[in-house]
Amino acid sequence: MKRIITVFLALLLLCGCSAKNYTPVIKADFNLSAVYKTGDFSYSCNIIKKDGCVFVIPSSTRAKGLIISCNGKEVSFKRKDFIKKYPIEEIDKTNPAVIIYRVFTSLENAKVNLADDEFTYTGNCSIGKYILVQRKDNSFSSLTFPEADISVHFNKSAE
Repeated sequence: MKRIITVFLALLLLCGCSAKNYTPVIKADFNLSAVYKTGDFSYSCNIIKKDGCVFVIPSSTRAKGLIISCNGKEVSFKRKDFIKKYPIEEIDKTNPAVIIYRVFTSLENAKVNLADDEFTYTGNCSIGKYILVQRKDNSFSSLTFPEADISVHFNKSAE
């Protein structure tokens, strides 16, 4: 009888101590406020991913009002009535819309880890290694390119 009670209590303890499994979710479309930094230069911007295209819209500095977009084939620059499109191969590989597009279209190949209540995606794109950090609530925290001295810090949103 003692063995049965001991086994029953052990099973009860094991059932009560199940590990939670958190699965990261990457939204197909999003609109986030961020600070983009390269070297000593930084600016505030909105980063939008919609219908397979990434838009970077600076909201500070003299670039305010410029819309940079990348759809994987071409990059466009638009400001008021001005619009200019270039094949992606002709654009500097550190262009913010290009690198953000390439990160979010390569996440299925990234290594994913959960530590300290954050998911970390580590992968490679045209400018080298990237590290994307996502909070447990699935909002993004940061995106860094250590080899290129580029980082994006996402503001916490209610999205």
